[in-house]
Amino acid sequence: MIKFDKKAMEKFNQIPDDMKAKILSNVYCSSCKDTVKIIDFTATISREDLLLKGKCEKCGTEVARLVEI
Repeated sequence: MIKFDKKAMEKFNQIPDDMKAKILSNVYCSSCKDTVKIIDFTATISREDLLLKGKCEKCGTEVARLVEI
């Protein structure tokens, strides 16, 4: 399940669609030791940047990605 707070949704919508796909598919997983796709994520604002927290598509380990905007 994907969940955004209001401010996070506004920031996410500012990102072009092709960049959104790249961001969501390039999250580092410490268990897989590789870049993976993030799934079942939440999006919040952290210090004016977009913070995505979710699970690795391959192994289910918790992953996160900070998108500086």
